[in-house]
Amino acid sequence: MGATQEFTSGYGRGLTVAGAAIGLLALGSVTMQDGAGEALRALPPVALVVAVVWAMFWRPGVEVSDGEVVVRNVLSTVRIPWPTYRDVDYGWSLVVRTTDGDVTAFAAPRASSTARRLRRGEPADPRAAATVPPDGRTVRSLRATAESVGAAIEARHDALVRAGYLDGAQRVRVEQGLTTTRQVHVGTVGAVGVLAALTAVVLVAA
Repeated sequence: MGATQEFTSGYGRGLTVAGAAIGLLALGSVTMQDGAGEALRALPPVALVVAVVWAMFWRPGVEVSDGEVVVRNVLSTVRIPWPTYRDVDYGWSLVVRTTDGDVTAFAAPRASSTARRLRRGEPADPRAAATVPPDGRTVRSLRATAESVGAAIEARHDALVRAGYLDGAQRVRVEQGLTTTRQVHVGTVGAVGVLAALTAVVLVAA
């Protein structure tokens, strides 16, 4: 019915790129001044910082599609099938309320009044202008705020209801045992753990 919408933070992505660039420059400087051996010793702490920044600011996001809402946070990804959806709330970050509990979207913080004033040309209330994009390629936005993401979720839910796709959703949820699912980012957690251990070894041996 409509294209998938992906919301991420442009600020977070810029911060991640800047952090990676600074890390590479630091390693290059150490290599030139102290040699490859010292650069190798500096690699674990630099990689640890870049990995943490990536996990916190690049990876988080929210996807809204005809089938579900996907919330990617720092440590886990939560998939919310529409029959389990209830509504959204606007706290410090967007909160998606479901039949299985509340899911907070780390990537969609509440927009400050200052930020809203700086974004000239945008509607004062994104919820009033939200529409479902026509079916096609994924529509990506780097302005993930609680208001913009919440508006997209509400607009998609309303469109699905009007089209009849969610008729009997509660019955389907019970009969099929639909629930929200949470997948822990094991790879990310493991990588950060290994880098933290290597960093500790480097610092102790210094």
